[in-house]
Amino acid sequence: MGTWQKSTAFGVMCGALVLVSACSNSGSGSKDGQSASPSSSASAAPSDAAKKVVELTTVRSNPSDIKWDPGESMDKNSVYDAYEKDLGVRIKNLWVADSKQFTQKLNMMIASNDIPDFFSVTDQMQLQQLIDSDMIMDISAVFDKYATPETKAWFTKDGGNQMKSAKSGGKLMAIPLADSPYNSSHYLWVRKDWLKKLNLPEPKTMQDLLKIAEEFTKQNPGGGAGKSFGMTLNKDLYGTYGLTGFFNGYHAYPQTWQKDANGKLVYGSIQPQMKSALKQLQDMYKAGQIDPEFGTKDVDKENELVAGNQIGIAYGEFWLSAWPLEKAAIKDGKQAQDWEVYGLPSIDGTPAKSQVGLGANGYVVISKKCKNPEAVIQILNQWVKISSNGITDERNLYMNGKGLKDTGNLYFKINPIRLFSQDGNVQAGAVLPKAIEAKDKSLLKGDPDWTNRYETSMRYQNGDVTGWLNWMIAKPGGSFSIMNQYLLEKRYQSDEFFGAPTVTMQDKKSILDAKEKETFTKIIMGQVSIDEFDKFVADWKSLGGEKITQEVNDWFAKQK
Repeated sequence: MGTWQKSTAFGVMCGALVLVSACSNSGSGSKDGQSASPSSSASAAPSDAAKKVVELTTVRSNPSDIKWDPGESMDKNSVYDAYEKDLGVRIKNLWVADSKQFTQKLNMMIASNDIPDFFSVTDQMQLQQLIDSDMIMDISAVFDKYATPETKAWFTKDGGNQMKSAKSGGKLMAIPLADSPYNSSHYLWVRKDWLKKLNLPEPKTMQDLLKIAEEFTKQNPGGGAGKSFGMTLNKDLYGTYGLTGFFNGYHAYPQTWQKDANGKLVYGSIQPQMKSALKQLQDMYKAGQIDPEFGTKDVDKENELVAGNQIGIAYGEFWLSAWPLEKAAIKDGKQAQDWEVYGLPSIDGTPAKSQVGLGANGYVVISKKCKNPEAVIQILNQWVKISSNGITDERNLYMNGKGLKDTGNLYFKINPIRLFSQDGNVQAGAVLPKAIEAKDKSLLKGDPDWTNRYETSMRYQNGDVTGWLNWMIAKPGGSFSIMNQYLLEKRYQSDEFFGAPTVTMQDKKSILDAKEKETFTKIIMGQVSIDEFDKFVADWKSLGGEKITQEVNDWFAKQK
């Protein structure tokens, strides 16, 4: 896959990319411009008659991994030049700071009510603070007028939740930095070579999986001197090499908000299904099927056991083959382990759903002092345009700089607004496997990311093991295929709460989360009885959870 797409594909593990910009007016009033595409009537570039350049001042966090072309920097580069040439928008940095200093400098600007004219915030708490302080603009009208139809359509593929999360009192207060909520869905990964060695069936049910974990532990199919364990687990409990997918197999959705039978929102971590799953985990731990030292290990440390042929079952995201499994499966230019990816097995006859979050990487806000807010939307339109029109020289300039080729320079990070497809990987799951099976590249319709995954997968089939990570994602039956299957079968469980943290959340959530992690870890390790779960639920409610639940439902009532 292309370098700029790698960032979003692995955004769950790498964290959001934050960029902050500001705008000022070098002319007077707003200006009309050409559309970003022939089908659009919205303004995306200056007309031939309007030659004035709008200067957008910006403050920047300087990514340390950009490889600058000779003579270029964050202050002067070919991407900035392209915006000025194509849109009549000159981007000027007020200051550039490294990532450690950037947040502090930005917070000082916000505290002094001297914010840039447009910039990104990383979460809804920051967004709400700016709304409450009356520092940012209601952009409903400017977005409606200047966003192209293509840009507006970009935000509809998730059902509209990301756009709803950027609104307050019905007013659009920010542009969500869109990404796919489906990228956070989870899958089951199993050593297929071990299944064959032990003559075990592939897991179709949770009962199948529990039997596999038992046999992997007892029979040590890795053949090493170290003890084998059935399933990965790390100290964070959730996410990669965690229990999210396992809990989902019991129809439990930790740390999310779900509708109950009465249509009210309830917190997933305190539901009865969690207790059933925790009891099973306690039994597995007692039977030696879980690393007894998981409570002190992060993902990389747990992966040492995987690489050492001591674990053959893992839960994780679609990109698990890229990280961390690739470190274990591919060694010295050869494939050392054979894994397979499966949809989440269920404990009963009801198919398991994979929980997913909002998917937005942050928000772009515009100060009330910004005199040319339409220029911000023009930049937004330009990103959507170059991201949607296949592989062109124009796209390559914005993504790779004047050399036009992806050489790993990461020039795409220079762009002041970056969105990613809300459903691109889901759609890839419908197309890529067919193209690979038919060996027909034309089915990809020039999509750069799909093309790269296709080509590396084909190289893998021809013996190049460096293509394994993409093969596991793109092949028939791969993680993209399952991602698409989840959607078709309505097997996504969305978090129903996507608003800013409530008042009590801001005060109590960190305490409640810590108590949840501590209690669940002790239950799994058998340090306390499974009935400690009931005490945790009661404590969670009395320590602020009951008040949070009321606040969440008050918010939910306003969304209807």
